[in-house]
Amino acid sequence: MSNQKRLAEQKKSAAKERAFRSKLAVTVTADWDRADAEQLRSTIGAVARAGGALRLGCTRDGGAYSVGIYGDGPEAYTEYVRPNEDLDEFLRDLEQVFEALAKK
Repeated sequence: MSNQKRLAEQKKSAAKERAFRSKLAVTVTADWDRADAEQLRSTIGAVARAGGALRLGCTRDGGAYSVGIYGDGPEAYTEYVRPNEDLDEFLRDLEQVFEALAKK
């Protein structure tokens, strides 16, 4: 069993033993193939036009998408989106922020 699978199994097992936030246990792993390609392209374009950049990835356990954001403030930061959240909505919101920054 791979380390990633072992960690996922341990996390699921631990979540079953507790009540707090147990419904948020990872049942689906983050996979960028699920993102709408046109929305992703549009978001990248808006960020680039504003002089920013994105770093796309996933957490080690696959429990969240990670989006490194450069150009929105003095330092880069990372946002995390769980697979059960609306990734395309997150990308739309990010696009709107950088479209506004590009107009300043």
